[in-house]
Amino acid sequence: MSENNKTLNKGLDALLGNVSSNQRTVKEIELNKIKPGRFQPRTNFDKNKLYELTESIKKQGVLSPILVRELGLNEYEVIAGERRLRASKEAGLQTMPCLVDQKQDQDALISALVENLQREDLNPVEEAKGLDRLKREFGLTQEDVAEATGKARSTIANSLRILGLPKFVLDLLSDGKIERGHAKLLASMDPKEATNAANKIIKDGLTVKDLNNLSHNKKVKTLPKNQTKDTDVLNVEREMSEVFGHKIEIEAKNKKSGKITISYSSLDELDTIISKIKNK
Repeated sequence: MSENNKTLNKGLDALLGNVSSNQRTVKEIELNKIKPGRFQPRTNFDKNKLYELTESIKKQGVLSPILVRELGLNEYEVIAGERRLRASKEAGLQTMPCLVDQKQDQDALISALVENLQREDLNPVEEAKGLDRLKREFGLTQEDVAEATGKARSTIANSLRILGLPKFVLDLLSDGKIERGHAKLLASMDPKEATNAANKIIKDGLTVKDLNNLSHNKKVKTLPKNQTKDTDVLNVEREMSEVFGHKIEIEAKNKKSGKITISYSSLDELDTIISKIKNK
C-alpha cells in the first residue's frame, strides 16, 4: 500500500482527536461562512431527530464543536457535524464553535464517512455509496477501504455488492422496509428475481430467515430431476458464501470429489477472494 494510503488506517479517535494544537484550533465561526460537506455520505436526515436537536440547541447551545476544514477566503466546509450545523441554523444561531483542521479531500471524505459509520447514522445504502465513493475517487482497493474504516474486508465486500441491486430494492432498503440481511441475500439473485423476492418480503412480511429458507428451497426445486443436492452441501454453500461475500456453488460428483465455483464481477473482487484464501 502506498504512503498516502497508509494514512487511511485511522479510527474515529485518530481522525477527530489526538492532533497537536498547532494543527487544529477551536473558534466561533459565523454560520453563513460554513458550507455543507461535499463528502457527507448521509443523504437522509430524520426530521424528528433534527427537530429534537434544534430544541436542545435552543436551550443549551452547541455543546460539542463540529469539525470543519478551511477552504480559504474565510470559508469553511463541514467534515463532521452537519446535523448540528443544520439544527443551529434552525435554532437561529449566528455563530457556532468549530474545530478547524487542514485536511485534504481524501482525509475529509474518510473522516466524514468514518464519523457516520461509527455513530451508526447511515442506512445501508448510504454506507455502501460512501464506501464505493472512497474506493473509486481515490483508487483504493477493498483492503485499503477496510483499513480506513476499521471494518472487516468481507463486510466491505458485502456492503458494496448491494449497490448492484435494482433501484426499487435499494429504495426499500434506504426506507427501512427491508433489512440489511435481506439485501445481502437479494444481492446473490438476478435483478428480476431480486425484485420479485423484495415484493414478496413486503407482501408477506418475510424475515431474513424466511427469505433464506425460501431461497434454499428454490435451489433444491430447480435442480434437474436426475440430480439432487445434499442438504449438507447446500448448507456449506450458504456458509462459504457468507464468509467470502460472494456466491459459491458446490458440485459434488461423488462422495470424494467435485468442484467449487466462486462467482465474482470484477478483478478487485477476485483479488479479495484470493486474499481470503491465502489468509485461511
